[in-house]
Amino acid sequence: MVLPSLSTTIATIIVFGVLFALSHRIWTSIAMTIYVVCFVLLLSVVKQSYLGVAATLADVVFFLLRPTENFHLFVHYPLLGLLLLTLLLGFAGCLVAGLRLERPVHHKIRPPHRHTIRVVIAAITLVLSAGAVWATSYTSRARVSEDDVFNAFESMYELQDVNGIVRRLNLFFNNRSMQPTMPVARVQQRFKATETDSQQFKGSRPDIFMILEESTFDSTLIANCDPAQCDNAMLHPLDTAVRTQQGPLMVHSTGGGTWLSEFAFMSGFDWRLFGRGGAYAPVSIAPRLMEALPAHLRKLGYRTIAVCPTGGNFLSAQTAYKYYGFDEFYSADDLKLETDWTELYDHTMFDHALKIAQQDDSRPLFLFVLTIRNHGPHGEGAIELSEEFQKAQKKHGVYLADYLSRMRDSSNDFTALAQQWLGSPRPRVIGWFGDHQPEAAWDVTQHHELLNREHVATNVTEQQIEYLTQYQISANFGQHGQLVARDAMDISYLGSQLIAFAGLPPTAGEYAAREVAIKCNGRLLGCADHELINDYLSYRIHELREIQ
Repeated sequence: MVLPSLSTTIATIIVFGVLFALSHRIWTSIAMTIYVVCFVLLLSVVKQSYLGVAATLADVVFFLLRPTENFHLFVHYPLLGLLLLTLLLGFAGCLVAGLRLERPVHHKIRPPHRHTIRVVIAAITLVLSAGAVWATSYTSRARVSEDDVFNAFESMYELQDVNGIVRRLNLFFNNRSMQPTMPVARVQQRFKATETDSQQFKGSRPDIFMILEESTFDSTLIANCDPAQCDNAMLHPLDTAVRTQQGPLMVHSTGGGTWLSEFAFMSGFDWRLFGRGGAYAPVSIAPRLMEALPAHLRKLGYRTIAVCPTGGNFLSAQTAYKYYGFDEFYSADDLKLETDWTELYDHTMFDHALKIAQQDDSRPLFLFVLTIRNHGPHGEGAIELSEEFQKAQKKHGVYLADYLSRMRDSSNDFTALAQQWLGSPRPRVIGWFGDHQPEAAWDVTQHHELLNREHVATNVTEQQIEYLTQYQISANFGQHGQLVARDAMDISYLGSQLIAFAGLPPTAGEYAAREVAIKCNGRLLGCADHELINDYLSYRIHELREIQ
């Protein structure tokens, strides 16, 4: 039998105390407290259905940091907005009904004692609130053990596998802090810091155009899917490239969590290393980064530019990108973009980025562009599919067909951009990676009998298939060659791979990342050599001080 935790008990009492202090009605306060508990449970179930992890109180705090921008989420997910509005109106309606049907308690209490009772209730509420802060400040960052990062990783499964009413409430109220927990420092001899003087580098500095392709994975994983609908040019080495490196990519979220993939690519770290507070990496860890990928490129003389299809403060993006090391950040507001994500094609983002890059500046470019066309929800509203993808709808359903149609648009836009970008006489690199799978993909990746086994990465477990996307890096210089990997590479290594592919000098941390990626067959937390990973992370975080 699972009992309510201290935090759950205190939170429930606080809610009741506040409602009673405002209404002076016992039964109304009890009923409304139950309403709030049901609201929390529904929030937990909805978040888990969309993102694969249950909700916590820290999620609410994170969302309310920038309420004006973050509430735009409900514009793009109107059903969620309608649900929230219905619940709030229901709360108000029940409260009004209670106030009318139940007489206040102070009618039965003599006037001299009314204020005393109110003061006592307020004092108890304040004491319990302080107790709740103290009780949850540690558990929100808790790990199973401080011994190594793998125990921190395992503790995250609580967010994914939670079930039952009491467990969900305990998880929600036990986790209110966004503060991360650093892996412990270790005495290690494997890694030694090597100084690289970036400013003295005399080699070629190619322009780099890197694209985060929203909700994109390898659609050839879908078994018995007609290549006319499931096979796309962007999944193959580019004809216009001199050399290409590509393969499966292991990301750290599924169905959502783009900001976590951004963080992993920019920083070289998996958010789960930092306990539950790592789930808010753009706020909790980004300000502490000392050696992110864009910051390193800036030291090499690059002009670093980020182009984003959403509002600048949506999920604290603009602030995080500043800490990552970008000189310039352009949001949807700056570019006057459409507010309907599904109508914002990738080529629109590319055109804006190219226009910005044409400004008179002799520095080499690092362009990081996010797309949004393929963002969910898929298959909702009055979608119009071409005849080709209507066939896919009959075979695979409307959600997957809508996804495949949008991915075809993305593929066409990317290949057109690559031809233009790599056609320059300047040395150039272009690449893309999928940040996470779309929810539509779960209809296949969570049902393994529907998978094309020939296209599944060879170094992942059955449970990790829904965390697979793809990456590709291409260049118009160097020796001709195509490297198409079958093993998945953890997204934490992608930044160091990009630096090596571009022929640029790595930081000491990136050099170590390349070494570890080889020894661990592209895995990080899935590496068989736990001691190696623990030494590597301690080296980067505590010896190189990449996170302060």
